[in-house]
Amino acid sequence: MSDARRLHRRQLLWQGLVGAGVLAVGPAVLRAASTPVADLGRLQLAAASVAPPPIVTRAQWGADESLRGGRPDFAPLNRAIVHHTVTANHEPDPAARVRAIYEYHVRGNRWSDIGYNFLVDPSGRIYEGRSAGGGGPFGEDGSGRSVIGAHAEGHNTGSVGIALLGTYSGAAVVPTGPALEAVAALVAWKFGTRGIDPTGAGALIGHRDVVSTGCPGEGLYRRLAELRLAAAARIAAASRPADDDDGDGDGDGDGGIVEELLDPVGGLLG
Repeated sequence: MSDARRLHRRQLLWQGLVGAGVLAVGPAVLRAASTPVADLGRLQLAAASVAPPPIVTRAQWGADESLRGGRPDFAPLNRAIVHHTVTANHEPDPAARVRAIYEYHVRGNRWSDIGYNFLVDPSGRIYEGRSAGGGGPFGEDGSGRSVIGAHAEGHNTGSVGIALLGTYSGAAVVPTGPALEAVAALVAWKFGTRGIDPTGAGALIGHRDVVSTGCPGEGLYRRLAELRLAAAARIAAASRPADDDDGDGDGDGDGGIVEELLDPVGGLLG
């Protein structure tokens, strides 16, 4: 791997650290990237083909499609908005909770479908939310536009609503590691092929950032900076050469620039 390319990858990940607001992560990370901050603003994550994470389909979680009405609308995707469902934590049957939310949104709120685009349970399972009508991949039409949900009034068009099952109102109540990893994987997949930088302003935000609400709860909201960085790292990893066997882009077996930046702080999602 050339010195220029190595530096570019370091810049991408350092930009993620800066954008995510986690500069106070320790001297080892600070030493890992020596590029002047003035040079970082010109960088953008290149579009990358990020594999979709496993997703529990509507049929698999038992969606009653007779409840759903109307035709889905679509728009180009430009951001992700994170929520919590304000339901019990660690429920024994999360699929039943997803079904209950779906029914409430349709029968109680009189919406055409479940409001969220995706839901995530504490074990890290991702559930397909609002139906795209079978036109394309999960939540998209045949041209890659995202189905418009009903999760953030006035900000639904162009956003993907991701809800974590549970209540994270208290700062000490945080989502599980698997749940956070699932959100990062979901965002990386949706953003990667579109060239959206998760650390960019307004790209990955909480419900409270656009609507007057406490959602997604303090315990989850405080982890959004880490989620931005984790999603950016996944996109950067997906853009490495296909023949790079050790996964670090330089073939020297040193463990990779992603690990070099993350390992000194013991993993940002731990």
